[in-house]
Amino acid sequence: MIKYLLSAWICSLLLLTSCERNSQQATVTVDTLESDFFESLTPTSLEFTFEGILPCADCAGIRTHLKINEDSLSYFLTETYMGRTDPDSVFLRSGTFSRITGADSVSTILELSPVKESGKLYFLVAGDSALKKLDQEGKEIISEYNYILKRK
Repeated sequence: MIKYLLSAWICSLLLLTSCERNSQQATVTVDTLESDFFESLTPTSLEFTFEGILPCADCAGIRTHLKINEDSLSYFLTETYMGRTDPDSVFLRSGTFSRITGADSVSTILELSPVKESGKLYFLVAGDSALKKLDQEGKEIISEYNYILKRK
């Protein structure tokens, strides 16, 4: 576990120092067709990674890196608050995930349950190449800002 935390911290630090912020507005288009991407996850599956920069109220953005581990039952999430220099600007979470059906009985939601006592996180599966962050109740966030993590 310490090996994962150390490598995630080093990767986050490298990403933070090597990337520039794009100050121009961007339009993100997401394939909304449902796929069997998460149904294909088995204990022998490869790991899957999703990345993106989510909005932040008091910083330049939250660089988010979500890795679904090989055992397909756990995840590792790194959130880096960009534009801050304090060491508390990087947050690491890990835990288990489950797939649940959305309120519309069609969409698939990824529910992340952290090991520590913080709240669950929810992501809407958008095709096989993206996840869209949902609010704390698992409902869509209505905003002009980007809440998309793309598969890497």
